[in-house]
Amino acid sequence: MIGGRTAAGINLPRKLTDRCIRPYEPKMSRGDQTRDGNSRKMNKRAAKQCKIRNFLKALPISDGAVAVRVMSHADAEAYASGTDDALVRRFAHLPLEKYTPQVVHDLIKGAIEDGLRDGTLAVLTISDASSDSFLGSLVFFDVTSDDAEIGYWVAPEHRGRRVSGRALMLAMEIGRKLGLKKLRARTVQNNPASSKVLLGVGFEQVGNPLPQVAPSGKTEMSVNYLVEL
Repeated sequence: MIGGRTAAGINLPRKLTDRCIRPYEPKMSRGDQTRDGNSRKMNKRAAKQCKIRNFLKALPISDGAVAVRVMSHADAEAYASGTDDALVRRFAHLPLEKYTPQVVHDLIKGAIEDGLRDGTLAVLTISDASSDSFLGSLVFFDVTSDDAEIGYWVAPEHRGRRVSGRALMLAMEIGRKLGLKKLRARTVQNNPASSKVLLGVGFEQVGNPLPQVAPSGKTEMSVNYLVEL
């Protein structure tokens, strides 16, 4: 599954004009607030129209076996270990060559926290509903006014338990709670396992495979998928 990236490791949006970004409102004196009243009203209208997505209100979520929750610093070691897996490195298209626990800690404190705050990115943990142990990663990125793209990977020791399918169903429920109308996903052409999972939970293939730049920076023949929520 193709994931996303920013400068710190998550995907940049397709079009900045589509992206919901919380309007900037600097601290001002009372006089400044009065003079800038019209501008502040415009910001509030823009925020309402953009529908800032509060992922925290939709989390955690569970189906009794698998849960999706906010990523925590306790996940850093397991996340870093999972990214060393050959299949994760091949199909998740992670933008960094190496993830150490410290790198993951830094991402949690930086890009991940920022994305959750402004509603443009959610790097979430797929966990065991009973033990809360880390199973994999689920990402919402390229969030627009009515949809978002998702990416995911599951740690090798937890495969074969239908974790991916369960996590995708929970992702769809998160999308509904956020008021999104659809979710997008991509796989590389030679990843039939991920394609099977996506189709199995209701995604439909959109168009034919075409070359697209993956988050790793490589150009891959990619298959696009879409599900209506």
